[in-house]
Amino acid sequence: MGSIPMSDARLTTWQLLSPAICLALAVLAPGCSTEKTDRQPSTPGPTAPPAAAITAEAPPAPDNPDASAQQAPKPEAANAEAEAQPEIIEAAPEPEPKPDPRAAERPQKVLILGDSLAATGIGALLEKKLDQHPDIDCARKGKSSSGLARPDFFDWMGEAKRQVKAHDPHLVVVIIGGNDGQDLTGKTKKIKRVHWQSDGWDAAYRERTDAFLKEIAGDNRKVLWLGLPKMGLSSFDKKLELIRGIQTEAVKAVGERATYFDTVPFTADGDQLLKKADVGNKKDQTLRADDGIHFTMAGSEYFADKIYPEVVQTLGLELTVDEKAAGE
Repeated sequence: MGSIPMSDARLTTWQLLSPAICLALAVLAPGCSTEKTDRQPSTPGPTAPPAAAITAEAPPAPDNPDASAQQAPKPEAANAEAEAQPEIIEAAPEPEPKPDPRAAERPQKVLILGDSLAATGIGALLEKKLDQHPDIDCARKGKSSSGLARPDFFDWMGEAKRQVKAHDPHLVVVIIGGNDGQDLTGKTKKIKRVHWQSDGWDAAYRERTDAFLKEIAGDNRKVLWLGLPKMGLSSFDKKLELIRGIQTEAVKAVGERATYFDTVPFTADGDQLLKKADVGNKKDQTLRADDGIHFTMAGSEYFADKIYPEVVQTLGLELTVDEKAAGE
């Protein structure tokens, strides 16, 4: 092989070194390229998606360079704004209320409890009359065919406890016992039955009456026990004579907070049943149904009119002016 001229050798060396130099310069100057200018372009590959397709577009810069500073107040401004809010001051406690001189005029609460006589006409009319008095607020709970003899049918001990707790009355008015001339049972069959007219019946019924009175009277309530009215059926009224006597003694044992109100005098005509009387502005109204036991509507009104003044008096109140005028 012949020798290469110096000039050619230099050229060859430069040509050999130029790609490396260009590569180094490309790092410093991106305009430099190792590709030949006469090289044909290769087939283009997949074009990368624009930046907007990959990332969310950045919000445009505000026209005013200080806009962002205006939108986000400095801590000092935020504190100043908070200090500008009105201060919440806890309200001062109200002074203790002075005794109301009309306290004695506020409603007295009355609760009526009993069997069908309380559940139907008499109880409903009495409740209405009491509610019309400006100083009385009345509630009522009645259950037909009930009494103290059959707690397996209706438990008056439990019901009385619920009622006095719910209403917290000053006075409880009771009329019950018309269905009690029968065997005494318990809430369950485990309690021994006491047969009607057996030696132990009177004492057992007195015990139940005492327990019922204790429940409704509590420590400071008054009780007005309404005696059972005269009945037109003699055999039935004879049963009630025994029950009236036991109830009378039980109420007396409570003391001055309990009153027994005998209803026989205004439901009997001597030894017979009172069948007609003046009721309101109406003369000679029939008081009883044909069975001599149940009351007519006129009879219920008559009975309620007789009881009403006794309830008012037991509460220590007075009849209204209109009521006094009507009674004259």
